[in-house]
Amino acid sequence: MSNIAKSTTPAAPSAFESKDWTKAPTLELQSGSEDESDVLDAKAKERRRRKQVKKEEKQCREEAERRAREEAEARAREEAERAKAKAERKAKEEVERQAREQAEKE
Repeated sequence: MSNIAKSTTPAAPSAFESKDWTKAPTLELQSGSEDESDVLDAKAKERRRRKQVKKEEKQCREEAERRAREEAEARAREEAERAKAKAERKAKEEVERQAREQAEKE
């Protein structure tokens, strides 16, 4: 068996590789980080948009609930006023009836 000799000297860079081996990965990382920051920015914008949509939906729901409560309160007040007016009318009719009965007796 023969052992293959391993060279400790680095291989010469090819035509498309950077001659300065320390800059090549840095440039690669920088370009990747720009893409990554664009992706992160897009995700952040999407999160903000979704949060805004949820906030607007919540406001719409709260507004609808508030309007429904106000309408229910208004209906309850009107119903109470009608009931009060009806009770007053009945009381007035009763007083008039009693007055007529009293007049007929005399």
